[in-house]
Amino acid sequence: MSASNIPFELSDKNVDDAQWNENWKKYFKAFEIGQNLAVCPSWEKYDNKDNRIVVNLDPGAAFGTGTHATTSLCMEILEKEVTAEKTVLDIGTGSGILAITSLLLGCKEAIGVDIDPQSVKTARENAEINGVADKTEFLIGDLADKIYGKYDIVCANIVADVVIRLFKDVANFVAENGTLIVSGIIDVRATDVEKAAAAHGFKIIEDRVREEWHAYILKLEDK
Repeated sequence: MSASNIPFELSDKNVDDAQWNENWKKYFKAFEIGQNLAVCPSWEKYDNKDNRIVVNLDPGAAFGTGTHATTSLCMEILEKEVTAEKTVLDIGTGSGILAITSLLLGCKEAIGVDIDPQSVKTARENAEINGVADKTEFLIGDLADKIYGKYDIVCANIVADVVIRLFKDVANFVAENGTLIVSGIIDVRATDVEKAAAAHGFKIIEDRVREEWHAYILKLEDK
């Protein structure tokens, strides 16, 4: 019997958003990242015996709990790159985790942008939970179309195709000697991203890899 002749049935079922939001929480537990960071669900207590910087998070339906390799790689890079006078732009902010992490690490200001209004709402709520709402702003927009100014660190933890599209304009938002961090790039697309970065004047300073996912630290080539 060929595959096309195998009998099958399709069914669907509506799942209440509130039910989904509650059920997945049992799998999201506090964990540590890098040398000094930890992520803790907002509904749990974290035993901070090592005096880590704790990101309290309720991601809801937005992407970004820190458990995925791409997010944890970016957080580790931010731990290395963020200093007190730097500003941060987080493109595709999701839950706001990278912008909020930057602020808790001590950056001066962080802006987050996401195409999804629900993600922006969630990010604003998470900024309030972490006490950093006065130092950040979250905007609804496609990539950087609502952004102005230049930033010392620009993050884009998205997917390869969108990162490639972003390269065309992102240099306009990277400050002199600034850093671009891109992630969400699976092994099979790494070469495509590397070629696009070079074509738009970016040099790869570091390529961090975890579980077949890449996070790149880039700088603009000297003109």
